Amino acid sequence: MTRKHLLLLPLAAAFALAGCVTPREGRMPEFVGRPISVQAASGQVSTLFLRPDGSVEARYNGKSTVGQWEFGDGNLCYIWGDHPRECWPHTAPFIPGRTETVRSDRGNVVKVTLQ
Repeated sequence: MTRKHLLLLPLAAAFALAGCVTPREGRMPEFVGRPISVQAASGQVSTLFLRPDGSVEARYNGKSTVGQWEFGDGNLCYIWGDHPRECWPHTAPFIPGRTETVRSDRGNVVKVTLQ
């Protein structure tokens, strides 16, 4: 392998990894890397941290859990362990500090605020 090929390997690997986490729309959503506050109908507040690698961490009541997130076709979807996938409509960017009410494809309603 030539020196030129060795220099291109890290770049090729970075593009390959980026392809694994880039949403189907081809852009990284505004909420990646920023905390999202989610208030359930019960009043419980969780903070979500969506990472570029497709993982998501939820912190609530001094606990945390990790899952996966996907974004595409106007939906932000989560998979938490063995729970069914749940998708939330997301057709316009969140505005930091503004609270929005959204309903999932499973009928759950939450208030969401991008920090």
